[in-house]
Amino acid sequence: MKHILETDNFTFYYPEQEKATLTDVSLTLDAGEFVVLAGPSGCGKSTLLRQFKPSIAPAGASRGDVRVNGIRTSEIPHRAEAETVGFVQQSPENQIVTDKVWHELAFGLESLGMDQVTIRTRVAEMASFFGIEKWFDKNVHELSGGQKQLLNLASVMVMQPQVLILDEPASQLDPIAAHEFLETVGRINRELGTAVLMTEHRLEEVFPLADRVLMMDGGRIISNASAAETGRILKEKGHSMFPAMPAAMRLYAALDGTGEGPVTVREGHRYLADYKNTHETGEIPAETVRALGDPVITLRNVFFRYEKDLPDVLRGLDLTVQKGGFTAILGGNGTGKSTTLSVITGLLKPYRGTVRVNGRVGMLPQDPRTVFLKKTVREDLAEALPREKTQGLKLSLIHI
Repeated sequence: MKHILETDNFTFYYPEQEKATLTDVSLTLDAGEFVVLAGPSGCGKSTLLRQFKPSIAPAGASRGDVRVNGIRTSEIPHRAEAETVGFVQQSPENQIVTDKVWHELAFGLESLGMDQVTIRTRVAEMASFFGIEKWFDKNVHELSGGQKQLLNLASVMVMQPQVLILDEPASQLDPIAAHEFLETVGRINRELGTAVLMTEHRLEEVFPLADRVLMMDGGRIISNASAAETGRILKEKGHSMFPAMPAAMRLYAALDGTGEGPVTVREGHRYLADYKNTHETGEIPAETVRALGDPVITLRNVFFRYEKDLPDVLRGLDLTVQKGGFTAILGGNGTGKSTTLSVITGLLKPYRGTVRVNGRVGMLPQDPRTVFLKKTVREDLAEALPREKTQGLKLSLIHI
């Protein structure tokens, strides 16, 4: 049987590196499969995924084979690559190449020289499938991060690839947008029959979708099994990735369950119901409520819009954050979450209302790379700290 994707004892070194990033990796992906590639940060997941897309594969030395439909990736024509392997990256901004939503959907098909009837038909089908008709004519810069990533996915799927590869596509999305995005990936696999290979840290969301889970660590695949079996293997090994398993798995392990445990919340409820019938249970002690201090951030009747003729993004917003508190702002795509944070930090100015901040505010954006200014960790930290503190910092970081 010919696999869609396949590696055979593949080893990869980045330039001028003595230690391999990937070591003797062998995997297969068949038509219609949904496979999750999981593992700790820096274990080689992204490097492995990019091997299947020659146009974005990293430079370096390698041995072993990487094949798509039985053909070595070094021998695949660019057109066949585009039509066979779709790839969605982490950052919603990185794949967008045009200024209009409709043009972004059509761009790949235009690049392949397809006729206008085919382009319009496919674009209309994908717009309907992904539910983006309402913002079909919008400028891309008006979209939220979740909408941009959904557009990236749609612009890949309009090419009708055999396999969809996703490299932590929800890492920069809020919980609601991430849930909706991953649900859409599940629909693509179920309803369109597209094979899926993805990395994702939200294992609670993707494990129930997966036929198999490939667990990586240190550049090697350490297990290749079902989601439930993967949890059992990691538990028995005492692996550091087990705390990242879905809550039902962790609860099962905490109660000393044996064999394959539950993966989904529904399965977890069933297990707890059976457990309660055979074990004595007690009351959970009430949590102690922390006392909070004075307000450090106060927004009163705040209104904001990006342009004069556009509708308000924030309308009469009131918000109070107290010292010592932990406040989460939740909402769907385009509801104003990022705008609220930008107003608090002073990056955006409301046209009505008051914003009071007691002290300094630090903000970490969706894409962490936007705050990096230098080439090395040492240089970046030295740039961020006051000058009088940088000399000692440089000396201590030389040994990293």
